[in-house]
Amino acid sequence: MTPVISHSIGRSLYGLLLTGIRDEFGLTNAQAGYPSSGIFVLYVAGVLGVVFLSPRLEPITIMRAAVVTSVVGLIITSTAQGLLSLTIGVALVGGAGAGIWMTAPVLATEYVSPARRGLVIGALTSTIGISNIAFGIGTSAWRRAADDERLWRPIWWLALGFAALVLVAMFTIAKFAPTEGIVARGVDFSIIKQIPRWRQVTLAYAMFGGMSAGFATFIVAALEEHGNVAESNSPIVFSAMGIAGMVAAPFAGAISDRIGRLTVLRTTLLLLVIANLCVVAGGQVATITGALLYSSGASSIPALIAAHVRDSLDSRSFSQALAIMTILFSLMAALMPAVVGALADISFRWSYLALAALPAIAFVFLLGIDRSGADPAVAPLS
Repeated sequence: MTPVISHSIGRSLYGLLLTGIRDEFGLTNAQAGYPSSGIFVLYVAGVLGVVFLSPRLEPITIMRAAVVTSVVGLIITSTAQGLLSLTIGVALVGGAGAGIWMTAPVLATEYVSPARRGLVIGALTSTIGISNIAFGIGTSAWRRAADDERLWRPIWWLALGFAALVLVAMFTIAKFAPTEGIVARGVDFSIIKQIPRWRQVTLAYAMFGGMSAGFATFIVAALEEHGNVAESNSPIVFSAMGIAGMVAAPFAGAISDRIGRLTVLRTTLLLLVIANLCVVAGGQVATITGALLYSSGASSIPALIAAHVRDSLDSRSFSQALAIMTILFSLMAALMPAVVGALADISFRWSYLALAALPAIAFVFLLGIDRSGADPAVAPLS
């Protein structure tokens, strides 16, 4: 359940609660984008930490440290009194996600055959969808009970309680065998060259990072203010997004086990272009459709990328290589929320038109990467 902390609580939850936070603190959309940008500024730091620590520490040790950091961030977020403390808290929660997502696929696939890794990592990612469903329904119910459509602090308290339970379980119940690999070796940035088509995949992943950070931060605000969705219904749409992601991620992973990671990745990027254009169109039906298509695609791509990397590398090398690839992802993700927020102060149409360009660019990167037509479902293990 640790991906729930890294992705659902660490990234998606802020977008769900953004309108209430923005209005309480009197922020513009551009200012409301700062905490989300802060997530990925610290995510870069977390990624670099994983790069240096993964050859020396067990994945579970890194993950435990990340969850501790997330708990501290949630305490700060739930008691924030202004933009600065809010940004610090949200950034700590999201930034610590690097130590979770860079290690969770290793622990989940250590004893899984290469032919089933896409399915397993997709199932791991689907837990994010489950938690989004729970937080969406919980937020809607709590707001109705309190008769406050902008209520947000108690939702962070709920997230804090969940993270604390996970942390206790990691130290008391969960048992993990040591992973394979050399415990003490230097950082090797050339390790990503062992990944098939590493340049194109890394660049595509970076474009996806910028798009997903911008989309997720403002989608609830866009639903309410551009799609004419009632405030009381937007958390329900958020839950529906969770259902779409929960179904799509293991499905995409399983299909990629059969027809190839990159084939499914290209198709998913096109889906994300369509999702953004639906939001650009505006109106309830188009905006909700865009949100659901986005969740389906965005939940699938991290699983596809992780499976593509895991196919070629051992456990220790995987965490380091994925972390190196994620540096550019994080830089793009840190940039886009503030940019999208500034554009949203003009019109959400401009925001999501800009976001649509990013998966389109990523698709072009991947379009003709193997002219021989070979796109193996599973690359040979090194």
